[in-house]
Amino acid sequence: MKKLQLVEVEWEDTAGGSNWADTDDDYTKDTIQCKTAGYLLKSNRKTLVIASTITQKDRCTDRTIIPRSVVKSINRR
Repeated sequence: MKKLQLVEVEWEDTAGGSNWADTDDDYTKDTIQCKTAGYLLKSNRKTLVIASTITQKDRCTDRTIIPRSVVKSINRR
């Protein structure tokens, strides 16, 4: 089994709505603050790939791909 780093990533996700609203409302504060914890599978200039579960045969499930542009912090465990 590969030795993978455990991380907790804080990031900002998009939000939207389909209900009627005033056009002058301040929508700039409607993003969602997220935390994702898991095994760091891949990391490059553009993205991080986190998996919540890995097996002894180097298989994984529940992957989250996070663009680096929305990452606020990465805490290594």
